Amino acid sequence: MIDKQQGPTAAELRELMGDVHALQGRVQDAYGRLFAAAETHHVAYQLEDAAGDIRGVWEALERLAGSYARVYVVPGTESLCGVPWGVCPDHGNTLRKRGDRCRCTVAGCSRRWSADRLGNTCGEPVTHQITAERGKSFLACRAHARDAERHLGDGTAQPLSSDR
Repeated sequence: MIDKQQGPTAAELRELMGDVHALQGRVQDAYGRLFAAAETHHVAYQLEDAAGDIRGVWEALERLAGSYARVYVVPGTESLCGVPWGVCPDHGNTLRKRGDRCRCTVAGCSRRWSADRLGNTCGEPVTHQITAERGKSFLACRAHARDAERHLGDGTAQPLSSDR
């Protein structure tokens, strides 16, 4: 069995993804400046290719983070959201699907997935207990909880205690 203390935490994976995303932005900015200059626009495509490669690295890290969450759930301490459709972890129910790919539609969000995230069970870490007005409840992630709060009427979305 793998010692979980030696592996990266979910937060470290998210931080790494943020670093990769920032690098992609820097490369795209350099591409724009290189393309704008008449003497270098003919080689700018190489930076555009690099930005695509970096996007592929980000997508691979996104898949790894999802796999990691499923493999390293410690029984009794954390579980995964079981809502039967995926969300953008940052913006909630904002995904659009084209073929087998999904993307967040919020302006400025560059999250994209190379799989049908919208048509699959969520799988983000559980953070809230959602209770409908008739008392039926279920556990959900932060993004689904925010969406539920907007649509529940008299129901509630309670954060789980931090000692869970």
